[in-house]
Amino acid sequence: MTFFENAAIALDNLRGNKMRSFLTVIGIVVGIAAVVTVVSIGQAGQSSIVSDIARYGEGYFVVIPQGEGGSVDPALLVTPADLDRVRRLDGVVAVAGTTTQRMTTRLRATEYRLDVTGAPAEYARLASFEFVAGGFFTAAEERARQRVLVVESKFADEAFGGARAAMNQRLAFGSRSYRIVGVYESEESILSGLGGAVYKAYAPLGALPGGSSGARFGFIEAKADTGEPERLARIVADVKALLAQRHNAEPRSYMSQTGAEAQQQVAQVFSMLQIIIGSIAGISLFVGGIGVMNIMLVSVTERTREIGIRKAIGATPGLIMAQFMIEAVLLTLVGGLLGAGVGLTASWAFSAATGWPFLVSWWALLLAVGFSTIVGVFFGLYPASKAARMQPIESLRYE
Repeated sequence: MTFFENAAIALDNLRGNKMRSFLTVIGIVVGIAAVVTVVSIGQAGQSSIVSDIARYGEGYFVVIPQGEGGSVDPALLVTPADLDRVRRLDGVVAVAGTTTQRMTTRLRATEYRLDVTGAPAEYARLASFEFVAGGFFTAAEERARQRVLVVESKFADEAFGGARAAMNQRLAFGSRSYRIVGVYESEESILSGLGGAVYKAYAPLGALPGGSSGARFGFIEAKADTGEPERLARIVADVKALLAQRHNAEPRSYMSQTGAEAQQQVAQVFSMLQIIIGSIAGISLFVGGIGVMNIMLVSVTERTREIGIRKAIGATPGLIMAQFMIEAVLLTLVGGLLGAGVGLTASWAFSAATGWPFLVSWWALLLAVGFSTIVGVFFGLYPASKAARMQPIESLRYE
């Protein structure tokens, strides 16, 4: 008997017990669906964060004061004078310290919340904005402490109906009025939408309430003239040494991270999460495999007389074993394919709801189908061998 004949018999048996077959593979479906969904969503999240980091370009890095026990020593905070000195270091092309304030404005009876970041004009060189209308405020506007504002496109669309319509409009935050001079493309990231509808905006630091009086920064962002790892590491070390010298501290009092290091760390975190959650989903596959073994043992018992007849007319133990092995593998393979379909559908729905990219991991699909096949082989082996060992006479006598 050929493989295809055995497969046809196995499919007939599965079709004859549709509900039992479906209930048997539920564990396989859930396990495979969970693995595919977790991997796809994990890759989407990783891609979203990495793309956010990558937009800063090569040579980007941050320096953060750190104290004992996770607390920051106020004496280590960076001052505007520190930034002026860092700016003059060899290899540093831009440096910025920022501070963010939550501010509220009202337009036509609608209240909007904005996180307004006070920054220098050169911050545009660090953030790599894509402007829809206007541009970033200038150094002259920063020096004059003009109350100008750069807003994201989502806010412009919501509040004014578009980026062009938002240009030169004024927003009142308490007693202060700010004029919109630029609209940049909103960033879609893994953190978008968390915390409600809060929009991002930028203004000169001196134009914010209390922004210019003794400003001290909990971190600084900078950009080097190269992304070459060794030279970038030396520039970062020079920045940390300078800050440590100016604050009478050790260089280890300041920690740093480059864009490449951040991307690598994100990839490691998401990989670990996928492995952990995927391992938990593997429990469903194991439980599903036990269900497959159980139903195959029932099938062997129900078909004892059939096995006896086949052996009596010349079927070898190998053919009997192959028939039941193929049936077990087909059972789990169908479950694997159904699970992959459910997982892809869930991933697509999640991406559509959140706006994250929909990424299909082909290796995860192949792993899911391959693993479900292995489960069928492993848990179908004992029932198949039991069927192959049956004696024809005893099988024919079975009632």
